[in-house]
Parts: sequence; structure tokens; C-alpha cells
Amino acid sequence: MQSEVHSLLQQGNQSLKTGNLSNAKSLYLDVLNQAPNESDAHFGLGWIAFKEKKAEDACQYLKKANALQPLNKNYLRGLTDLYIQTGQPQAAIALLQQYLKLEPTHADIYFNYANLLARTKQTELAIEAFQQCIKLSPNELSPYMSLGQIFYHLMQYRDAQAIYIRALTQGLKSAGLYLNIAKLHSDFGELEQAKSILSEALLQYPENLVFPYRLGSLDPAIYTIELFNRLKRLEQQILSPDNQFYLNWLLSKYASTDNNVSSEIKLLVEAHKVYKGMTKFSYDSNFYLKHLPTITRPSTTNLEAIRSAESSKLSPIFIVGIPRCGSTLIENIICSGPEHVLKGEEPSVIFKAVNDNIQNGDDEFWPKLQNDVEEHYQKSQLLKDNLPFTDKSLENIFLIEFILALYPNAKIIHCERNPLASIISILKNNMVSLPWAHDVDEIFEYTDNCLTAIEKYTQKYPDKIYTIKYEEFVLNQEEESKKLMSFCDLTWDKSCLSFNETKGIMSKTASHIQIRDKINQKSLYYYQNYASLFETYKQKYSWLS
Repeated sequence: MQSEVHSLLQQGNQSLKTGNLSNAKSLYLDVLNQAPNESDAHFGLGWIAFKEKKAEDACQYLKKANALQPLNKNYLRGLTDLYIQTGQPQAAIALLQQYLKLEPTHADIYFNYANLLARTKQTELAIEAFQQCIKLSPNELSPYMSLGQIFYHLMQYRDAQAIYIRALTQGLKSAGLYLNIAKLHSDFGELEQAKSILSEALLQYPENLVFPYRLGSLDPAIYTIELFNRLKRLEQQILSPDNQFYLNWLLSKYASTDNNVSSEIKLLVEAHKVYKGMTKFSYDSNFYLKHLPTITRPSTTNLEAIRSAESSKLSPIFIVGIPRCGSTLIENIICSGPEHVLKGEEPSVIFKAVNDNIQNGDDEFWPKLQNDVEEHYQKSQLLKDNLPFTDKSLENIFLIEFILALYPNAKIIHCERNPLASIISILKNNMVSLPWAHDVDEIFEYTDNCLTAIEKYTQKYPDKIYTIKYEEFVLNQEEESKKLMSFCDLTWDKSCLSFNETKGIMSKTASHIQIRDKINQKSLYYYQNYASLFETYKQKYSWLS
């Protein structure tokens, strides 16, 4: 009888493998008639039921197979996947916990368990599980990378840095690992360490142009004639999209050095085109160009009652403007004075909360918005002891009325810079998450939308919005910074202008290199070298003149 069961099971497996599900199902049922506890037959029937979209039957068969052999990883993975696909993540977590109690030494199961905890936002448990995974299998890179990502999103940047460096010290290597370490060094202003890591990576991965691309922003000495000749040879080859992007970008640097602005812009435009084509963005250009500027604040008859007591007391400082307008500079001045101001950089809190709730009815919208905003700021560690904090999410230029509704004591700082200067700087910097920032026409359209929005709001709320002009500030730093701090109701002293001397200052923005230098006039009028290339846009945008 045992041999007959074995034969039927083999036939069922073969039918399943060839896609003959009905025959496989019949054979497995014959097996169970003779051997009700044959776990492979239960597993096979569960798989077939799942293919037939009979989730309940699939679950019963897979649970039976798992109960018969609770340490069988195939059964475990099959049932776990079913739970996840049918919206039962907690059941999947419980199943993995049960397995790990019986067999606590399997790093691969710990890794699956940790990832599921992370997906369900059980962050502390996920951290513990990834740490256990690393302890069990210290030579596997994936748990280090996942744990570092969690720490990074929690804004525990030093912890993220430490776990990545630990992986490298363990002898583990990947392009992504080198890039993560270098980024965190750069963000902390540890530029020599960042250069060292990228130089090492360049030796490890000589074919990957991301490393000279990253290294070039830290050390112009990378742009040698040898690299140029290599890049010119690569022009004749078929490259991956990412290397094609880096190739064009790197060649644009050589064109810039030669003052060949026409060639430089042409190469940058091509690089941005490649980047946009290969990147999946959270929101498309149409969202930023058409939807965001037209969002209007829902009405309410009782906003004061909805607004929390905490938000009524707070005086957060919102910094808005066109990207590359000097906003990072202004934020660091505000946060470097004698009073403690928490630096938010770009948490996009208002943007996310408005977008998540704008479809709700007016009465439902405001309480949900209030709750989401406070929750996001709490996660960003900006709601501490009622201290003032900054938020320089630049898309807030379209959401000023939402901000003032939530925070009646908010300060709005508008960073104004010659629009073409910002446009050229956007082209010369890779704004990785903004789809519109990779197309010249869309950059001009977004800029125009920003100028229209801020003109409307400064006329409507003249006492709430303070405009600081980048060009005037750079030429007269002390006087302009005093006026800025006065508007923010903050004390000014010379520390406001010496933030670059602060060790360990963290910046994740595209300006994280520039803020390490003293405030200077180097980039004040450089955009004029490019003005002739954009003459045709003057017909559409009067501000360009």
C-alpha cells in the first residue's frame, strides 16, 4: 500500500508540474483516501486550490500540511504567502513566530519574519528580528541593508551608518552598500570619509559610472583626461540606462570646465531625459504641474474647534520657494542661532496629509488632516517640548492656506532668487524624486506656477509671509539675517552665519555639500552665462526678462 501511495504521489507531482491540475487533484485525493496524513498531497491540493482562486480551501489544505510537518519550509512559505496575499499579515506573522519557537536558528526565516514586521510597521520588533538574523548569518548582506533602511527612515542616521559600516567591516560588498555609506558620510559633512569610501568603490566596481558621478561632487580632481578618454570610448558602446545617465552627466562636467555652456546644457538635458525614462516616481509630472497648484482649501465653519490646542500654540517656520533658491542656507541660519529650533529639512508632512485627505468631505477633511499632520511631525521628531521647528518642503508654496489654517502662528519664509538661476541649478543638480525637474519645459512651467502662487499669497497674507531675496542676502548677510530672525521672533547672533563650522550637522538635501562652506558669492550671477540658451522662453514667461 505504501508503494502505491508513493506512486500516486509521484504521478500527482508530475501532473502538477506539467500544468494538468485536474489530473493532479484527482491523484492527490486518491492519495488521501489511502493515507489521510500524507502532507505532500495536502500541500499539492492547497496549491491547486489557490490557482483555482479558492482561497479558503487552499488555506485549509496548507494548514493541514503545515500541522503535519511544522518545520517544513516549503509548507511554511506556501501558507505564509497565502496569508499575505489574502490580507492576513498577522496570521502570517504568528505562523512564522511559531516556526521560530521550534527552530530559532534559521536566519532565512528570521529575514522573512523581519521583513513582514517592517511591512506591517511593527518597527521595534522588525529591528530585533533583523538583528537576530545578522547574529545568525553575519555574512549575508540583505539583513544589514534592510536594518539600515529602517534606521534611516526613523531618522536614526548614526545607527544606519553604523550598521552599513559593520557590514563592510564584515567583508560584505555591494554597490548599494558603498553608496549608502558614502551618502551618510556626505550628509554628516564627513567629506573625506565619503571620498575614501567612493574611491574604494571605484576600484571594486570600475564599470559602474555611479562612483565617479558621486565622487565628482566631492572631489573635482576625479575629472582627469584619463576619465574623459574612457567616457568618450563608452559613448560608442551600448550602456545600461543608469550608466548612460551618468555618462552624459560626467561629460557635461567636462563641457562646463571648458566653458562650453551649449554642449553642457545639451548633455544635461539628455541625462535628465534618460533619468526620467528609467525612474518610477511617486507622483507624475502632471500631478505637480496641474493638480498641486489647483488644490483649494476646503471650507469649514468651525476651524477653531477642530484645531488642536497644541497647534494653536506652536509657531513653526515654513520655508518655501522654487528648488535651488537658497532654502537650505536660510534654514541653517534660522536653526543656528542661540535659541533651540528643530530642523525639519523636507519632511513633506503637509503635502502628504493634504493629498491623502483632499477627497474627503469638508467636515471629515479637517480633523483627519489635523491628525495626520501631527502624527507625521511626531514621527519626524519635530514635536518636542513645544519648540519651534522648520519645515522647508518647498511644495508648501502651493499649500500656504492649509498651513495657516492649522498653525495660525506659523511663519512663512519665501526664498526668492532669480528664477533662471534656480532653473539652471535644477538642471545642474539631479533632483531625484521630482519628475518635472528632468524636463526643461516642465521646469519652466513649475517655476511659473510657483511664482504665480507666491504672488497670490503674499498679496493675501502680507503679514504672514516674509520674502528674503537670495542675491540681497549674499551681498549683505548680517543685516538681512537680522531682519529674517526678527520676523521669526528669534534672537540673532553671529552663530547664525557660522553654521558651516558646526561639526556633525546633518543635511539630506541637494545642498549638503554647499552648506559646509562659508556663505559666498560664487554662484550669484553664474546663471547669466546660460541666459542666451533660453531666449525662446521669454515669449511665454515675462519674468524671464
